[in-house]
Amino acid sequence: MPEIKYCKECRRIFQYESGPVLCSFCRKKDDEEFEKVRVFLRDFPGATMQEVSNVTGVSPSKIHRWLKEERLEVVEGSPVALNCEKCGVRIRSGRFCVECSKSLAKEMLQARNDLQHHLGRGSSAFDKNNFGLYYKHKNER
Repeated sequence: MPEIKYCKECRRIFQYESGPVLCSFCRKKDDEEFEKVRVFLRDFPGATMQEVSNVTGVSPSKIHRWLKEERLEVVEGSPVALNCEKCGVRIRSGRFCVECSKSLAKEMLQARNDLQHHLGRGSSAFDKNNFGLYYKHKNER
């Protein structure tokens, strides 16, 4: 279900659904700026973040965000440093290295299994007795 949030760029209230916390106006601007960067990097692969920012007018913080979102990737041997948020190893894009991503996924699966076991279930089905609230008039129309 969509949430009401403040846009990170313009601070307007909007109905958030997914992705970056940007209203439709700022998201459109963000997409246009990304396209400028994409075209520049297609023509000048291996450019530094500062070169990209100077030529396109896009802030280095946005370029860094797109690296974290895996929309851009650092070339081998680049002076741009992007590190795994868990172990600190150098990565080319995203937030975590492959090893930490696998580890986090494994931990999440284990947490799910532990929760299911704690609730005495072998499946992910939950009933009203497992939680404090439920919709009482489910079968009424």
